[in-house]
Parts: sequence; C-alpha cells; structure tokens
Amino acid sequence: MFSLMSLFFTALCRTPGAYAAQVASLLQLFPRDGRVPGAAALALLLLAAVAMAVLPAIFYWQYRNRRWWPLATGLTAFILMQDYLMRQDKGSLGETFIGATTLFGCLYLPLVALWEGNRRLARIIAGDAAALPLHASERLILVALAIPVHLFLFIVVNVLDILDARLLQRGDDVVKCLFSFAQPVNLQAYRDTLTMLLAAAPVLLLATMLAAWLRRRRSNDLAMPWQLYCAALPGVLCSGLLLASLFMR
Repeated sequence: MFSLMSLFFTALCRTPGAYAAQVASLLQLFPRDGRVPGAAALALLLLAAVAMAVLPAIFYWQYRNRRWWPLATGLTAFILMQDYLMRQDKGSLGETFIGATTLFGCLYLPLVALWEGNRRLARIIAGDAAALPLHASERLILVALAIPVHLFLFIVVNVLDILDARLLQRGDDVVKCLFSFAQPVNLQAYRDTLTMLLAAAPVLLLATMLAAWLRRRRSNDLAMPWQLYCAALPGVLCSGLLLASLFMR
C-alpha cells in the first residue's frame, strides 16, 4: 500500500521530489509493513476526487441556476488557462488538464462564493429596488470611493504581511506539484499583484452594499447624500494625478 500511495503522489506531483515535503506527513499514515488504516486511505482518495470535481460541479450549478454571465466568464478563463498551460507544461495533455482543472477549481470556488454572497447581500439591502439601475453619477461616485478604499486596504495587507514569504512558497510548491515548467515558479515576484487582488475582495463587498443602499434610497425618492460627494474627493484627486502622470510621460 505504501508503494501504491507513493506512486499516487508521484503521479500527482510530476516535478521530481516536489511532493516529498508536502506529503511526507501523509505518507506516514501508510506504514511499509502493510498495516494501513483504511479510513486514512479512503480520506486521501476522496480528497483527490473532490479537488478534481470542484470545477465541474461549479459549472453545473451555474448552468442549472442560469448564471450565464459568470458561467461564460469562468469557462473563458478556464479555456485561456488551459491554452497557456498546454504550451508551458512539459507533461501529457491528460496530466495538464487534470492539474489545471484542480488548480482553477480551487481558485474559482471562493470567487463564485464571493459573487453569490454579494448578489444575496444586494437583494437583502435593496429589497424591491434590487433591479433598479444606477445613474451615471452614482456609478462615478462608487468608482471614486473604491479607489482610496482599495489603496488603504492594499497598505493594510502589506503592513500585516498576510501574503508572507512562507505562504507564497507553499503556493509555489502546489504549482510545482501539479505542473512541470521549464522555468521555476516564483510567486514572490507577483506579490504586489496578488495583494491588489486580495484587497479588492472587501472593496467589492463594500461597493455592493453601497450600491444596494443607493438603489433603496432612490426607490423612496431620496437623493444621494452630499457626504458621499465629499468622501469621493480623494478618489477623484488620485485619479486625476494618475491620469496626469500617464499623459506627462
């Protein structure tokens, strides 16, 4: 059984030796004398099966619930990712497809959960006005407010060091485990980009709440409060400085 599980992890982690550090503790559950806990073996096999089934389950759920735009966006991103990995990965087509399906599914699941949570939150706050479109001025105010909030959260994430070197190294290990690239993966080089994406999640949540609140106010014939215009001034100033710096280059 130990040999079987070693072959299983070797097939999953195709970079030679890349799986050793990650699964050493798991392989201890499978002693060489043949006395293998059946529950542990079943748990590992179920974990691998669930990881590969996440993405098909998400696409099927979106299809059944008529989430056409998220479904089309997810499928497009998955196809583009497959196209890139098929050209970069040195493994077979089947190995690349399974690795990409597992990785994309684990990354796509929290995005879908965040999107659906935002939809539900907007319906709860807006009530009967959930389908009411926003005016152009309200959309501009949301964008102007999102810019300084996103910058503030970007600084907070950096100060708290949420994406530290250890976490990014684990991400490198996962990618090295699933794929076999000619050049080594280094997520540390993309730390700022990943931090910006992480800081964008709460911004999206706050923007959804504010947009639903504005829809509800307008359904009750209430104008947008003047305090929002004042709060949007830093965002307008930052946008103006950014555009000025781009045109002055």
